[in-house]
Formats: sequence, C-alpha cells, structure tokens
Amino acid sequence: MLTGTPRRCKHRDGYHHPVATVGIIGLPNVGKTTVFNALTGLQAHTAPHPFSTVEPAVGVARVPDPMLEALAALEHPEKTVHATLDLLDLPAMARPGSAGLGGRFLGRLREMEAIAVVLRSFEDEAVPADESGTNPAEQAEALLLELALADLEVFSRKAEKAVKEAAADAAKKPAAAAVAAGLELLDQGRALRSRAWSEAEEAAFHDLAPLTLKPAVWMVNVDEDDPQAQEVADAVAAVVPAGDTVVALSAHLEEEASRLDPEDRAELLEGFGLGEGALARVVRATYDALHLITFYTAGSKEVHARTIRRGAHAREAAGKVHSDMERGFIRAEVCPIGEVVASGGWDAVKAAGKVKVEGRDYVMADGDVMLVRFSV
Repeated sequence: MLTGTPRRCKHRDGYHHPVATVGIIGLPNVGKTTVFNALTGLQAHTAPHPFSTVEPAVGVARVPDPMLEALAALEHPEKTVHATLDLLDLPAMARPGSAGLGGRFLGRLREMEAIAVVLRSFEDEAVPADESGTNPAEQAEALLLELALADLEVFSRKAEKAVKEAAADAAKKPAAAAVAAGLELLDQGRALRSRAWSEAEEAAFHDLAPLTLKPAVWMVNVDEDDPQAQEVADAVAAVVPAGDTVVALSAHLEEEASRLDPEDRAELLEGFGLGEGALARVVRATYDALHLITFYTAGSKEVHARTIRRGAHAREAAGKVHSDMERGFIRAEVCPIGEVVASGGWDAVKAAGKVKVEGRDYVMADGDVMLVRFSV
C-alpha cells in the first residue's frame, strides 16, 4: 500500500492470505527491537550496545480488535482469528557517512509495504546514546536523509537508462520525465512522498521500489513518565513529510504489557494513562497509511477478521476468504459489525431484517460482516 494494496498470496488450498508487511528501522540503541517485541509478543534479543541486532527478525503482530472479540462472544466459534501485520525488525542503520551496517539491508526494506521508524527520546545511563542521541526530531532528519540518499543512488542509475529508452521510444518519455522529477527531489534530500504523484508517475517508479515513497509511521520512544511526550512527538511531526503519522510510546512499558493477559495488560496501560496501547495506534496508523480496512466472516467454526484494500468490491473480498467464493460468487449478505453485536449476533440481526443483500460490485465498508453465497 506503495499507495494501496496488501500483498495477496494465493496458496494451493485456495485460501488467500492477505498480509501487510512493515519494516522497522532506527538508529542504534533507540529501542527498536524492544518495540518489535512489544508489537509481536516475541522476545528477540536486545543489548545496551550499538548494532546488537545483526540479522533481521520476523514477527507477526495480531491486530487488537474489541469488536471481533465481542462478535466471537456471541457466536461461540471453535476459533477466533485476528487480522495480522507482518513485521521485519532490521539491523540498526548508521548515520550518513558513519561506520555500521548502514544500507546493507535496505534491499529487504524495499520489499516492505510500509516503514515504521523508531526514534529515541528516553534517557538511560545503561544504554549509550552516542550513536543516536536523544533528540528524536534530529534523528528523524538524519534517517530521512539516509533513505533519500539510498533512493538517489537508485534513481541516478535509472535516469540515464530512462533517457536512452525515451530517445528510442517516444512512448517512454513520460516515464523518463517522472524519474527525472523524482531524481531532482531526492537530490534536494527530500522524500518522494513529500509531493503528489500521478498513477502513471508511480508506475514509472514501480521497479525501483523507492523507500521514500513508502508510507511511514514514526514511533518516538519516550520515558515512561515523560510529561512532554506529546510535545516531543509534535516536534517530529514538524520535520517529517506531511501525512506521516507520529506516535509517542514507552517501548519498555509496552513490552512488559505485551507479556500479560489481555485484562492485566489493559489495567497496566490504563494505570499509566496509555489507553489502548501502542500496538493499536501503530496498527491503525499503518492501516490508514496503506488504505486498508477490516471486514469479518462469522460462523460456528470460525469468526475471522480479514484485511482488504479500501474501495474493494464484494467479489474481491470473497476471494480473500477462498478462491472458490470469488469464482462462483452469487451475492453477499452484509451488515456492519456494530449492528450485528448490538442485535445479539448474526442470526438475530438477520431475523431483525437488518442484513442487506449486495451484488459483486458492492464496495466493502470498514467493519462489514459478510456472508458469501456462491456456487462451485
């Protein structure tokens, strides 16, 4: 979602497994892996010295969804399945011109659909800040420059080739012009997403997989009791491209909370005034950035939250459940999940006449519960 759709993987079993992939980056000792652990519930190794993460770690973040849990409590399914995000915790990046892992893993980052950047604002004598500092706005500027330089290198190579291709084929002149415009922006140290691009221009960038065109969520790792957390986040928002989301969180506290039962976790987060916690906010920001929505399927065997691009039609949504449903689609019965829960479940809301029958071109709404009628 460079501007929209999650990866769609079709397996031999006929089921589609839509996945939104997010790469986590940051300078050394900013708490990047702690954030990864908090989001995934894993226990990847952390250490108070630079470049302790030397290989990427892969994890899955389960999307918090109170409405899914409420629906499951009514339907009593054998299994409840949350939507997920795939997360890749990459080794720390080095500042431009410094030693370190630097761009070694930028190729992996180019495969991601979105980027989550961890910035350090906390003070801790046990965790050196020599490589990162504790000014998150300054770190954001350094990382923006690093990513722009990485894209600049790629676009510089492409521009020369694009000019030659355009000279031989006039139809390729618009693509060459788009690459030249991108190159000019990157040469100024600016992210590609700092301006709007047409669909044709983005198509010209597709094979380059530019890092600075990917949606970004900035996570400011603050002290647990930092009274200026919001002010710090606002300072970061002032230096990153317009439209990027900035979230303040305490990674250490969030990691502790992730290891608790849901009820104890909610109590801990509420006690510290953190509300729903970082995961929910990061997931919401990522969904918004990637233009994703959630729809649900419900039955006695399974209540399932599923991810789909905003604007998708009912037939495409059916294909996210199973390819047979997409091929043999007849109609869909849909109702907002809030209405289903308030009515007491699917059978009750249907009996009340609140379920609508829609055709293949119905545009799915965020939070729809859908029952697909199909023929094999």
